[in-house]
Amino acid sequence: MPAPTTRRPTGRRRKLALAAGFLALLCGPVLLWPLLRGACDTTNYENRTLASFPDSETELSAWPAAFEDWLGDHAPFRNGFLTLKSGMDRALGSLDSTNVLLGKEGWLFLKDVSDSRSLSDYQGLTGFSAEETDAILADARALEEELERKGSRLVLLFAPAKEGVYSRYMPDSIPVVSRPTRIEALTESLQKGTGLPVLFPLTELQEAADDRQVYYKYDTHWNEAGAWLAAQQVLGALGLPAESEWPAVEADPGQAAPTDLANMCGSWRWCTDDLYYTVDAPRARCSASESGGELTRYQGGGEGSLLLARDSFGEALAPFLAQSFGESLVLHGNLLTPENLAAQQPDLPDVVVLEVAERFADNLPARLETLLEWARNTEG
Repeated sequence: MPAPTTRRPTGRRRKLALAAGFLALLCGPVLLWPLLRGACDTTNYENRTLASFPDSETELSAWPAAFEDWLGDHAPFRNGFLTLKSGMDRALGSLDSTNVLLGKEGWLFLKDVSDSRSLSDYQGLTGFSAEETDAILADARALEEELERKGSRLVLLFAPAKEGVYSRYMPDSIPVVSRPTRIEALTESLQKGTGLPVLFPLTELQEAADDRQVYYKYDTHWNEAGAWLAAQQVLGALGLPAESEWPAVEADPGQAAPTDLANMCGSWRWCTDDLYYTVDAPRARCSASESGGELTRYQGGGEGSLLLARDSFGEALAPFLAQSFGESLVLHGNLLTPENLAAQQPDLPDVVVLEVAERFADNLPARLETLLEWARNTEG
């Protein structure tokens, strides 16, 4: 009697099996999510607001893209899948991310994204046109003259991007194409075309980075050491007492180093070896904080008053800089309007410092115009 033969699935059955498997993969997470959500990590680690579900005001043509954004931000088990993929990338020595670049020795850098052109700036592929440069010079000169006429002083501080400070960790696949960069060129033009102090402490930070860490490994910003050094540069430019010798810089095991870059690429679980460094130096006392820290006031050990108009780099800078003044108002650019300035700073301070990060240089013209309108309508 012949042995029974095993019947192989027909083409129809194979297709049905594949379809069933695909449907299970598609629907399984959705069905399991309500049961397992409470035990899963749903924290928003990214420094942004997650996309909302498209509503009735969303145009029909924009609805598919809006729905895709919402689904990508709220998919079941999203954090788990992101960290799994990131872990696999790291095991392979690569990083598949539209926002973050993997550098040497595991350092992370920011790619060109919606509000930044970090890589293009680093490579020397960006620049202000002659018309843009002339407009910036005109507004900076007008603001300087208006403040000086009313007994106040102005300093412009450009916070260098991490890519330039730690260029030794940039991958060889990202070559420097042209120099000077747009901020280097703009700094030179402002220094020649105005009488105000214009600071871009790239060289100082690069030299300091040879002996100590001044930016975070997995974050875009400078750490306390970098912020302290920038504050000394500003004070020196104002002719105020500034330290030339480094204070003690020690790791604080009780605080975790920021990781905005790691969060952007789902690597928050793996990027945990960086250290939070604290600087043993005097700092002003924060006496008020509003709007999530975007409006702060400080009491320092010096004399006079300070207005620091800042972006995210100014947060670490503020306490070290404000220490040299009696009173300081620190405003993030999100709150920098003529109306808010008039309400929060009705009299001109002794010193105005405008801090703009290199990667946010496109914000400079609007910040200058806002400060100029406020200065023209404010008594000294």
